[in-house]
Amino acid sequence: MTTIYLITGANRGIGRGLTELILQRPDTTVIALVRDPEDETTKSLAASIPDAKRLLIIPYDAKQPDSAAKAVSVLETTHDIKHLDVVIANAGALLWHGPAIETPTDAIHESITVNTIGPLLLFRACLPLMQSSAAPKFIAISSAIGSTGQIPKFAQSQTLPYGISKAALNHTVRKLSVDHPEIVVGLLTPGPVLTDLMREFQAGFEERVKKDPSLLKRFTPIGEVCNGLMTQIDDATKESSGEFRDWTGEVVPW
Repeated sequence: MTTIYLITGANRGIGRGLTELILQRPDTTVIALVRDPEDETTKSLAASIPDAKRLLIIPYDAKQPDSAAKAVSVLETTHDIKHLDVVIANAGALLWHGPAIETPTDAIHESITVNTIGPLLLFRACLPLMQSSAAPKFIAISSAIGSTGQIPKFAQSQTLPYGISKAALNHTVRKLSVDHPEIVVGLLTPGPVLTDLMREFQAGFEERVKKDPSLLKRFTPIGEVCNGLMTQIDDATKESSGEFRDWTGEVVPW
């Protein structure tokens, strides 16, 4: 029987890495929810998959409150999808950088909309299809920046809106794990990994690397991280439901 995965933000970064790994496995289908199906990254993803029937690309924008429900409706009515085995809430936004005291409130609001409310609405929309699976899983990609206990460790991080939204995501997903024990629910953080999002956010990053190549040592190769995340997703059980772990399996403090 085909295992059906749904991944948001599947055309870039972590989402794309997970999509490509999953499609290397037999009897799998990936539903790729992407903001722009016409973007070059989406087109290149589609072109890289020999069997187009195994990859469904559906428009989705975490900023829009009805987007997840619309995407699921398309899956059911157009593609006759009857169940979802693994849902990975990967899409996220890193929107502002600066001292906490200077944080604009609109940056907090927008971060929470994408990084917290987006996954909640995704869970809500996908719930009936997950409940039709024999062994459903819902995995949210979080960040150690959202760990309140590790704030001193990341003292130099100046991304308060991102941290607030990920801490709220952690709380939300932990609550969902309690309210829905029939579903394996997990939180995973990839740690520092160099993605398009990180390159775009850190202005002048490429130039800084040219001057100091040692900066790259802070980042784990994306392929290694995605393999680790897949291991954690595969190994997630009802006994571990609701836990917050990194890509190596180490528990991250709340």
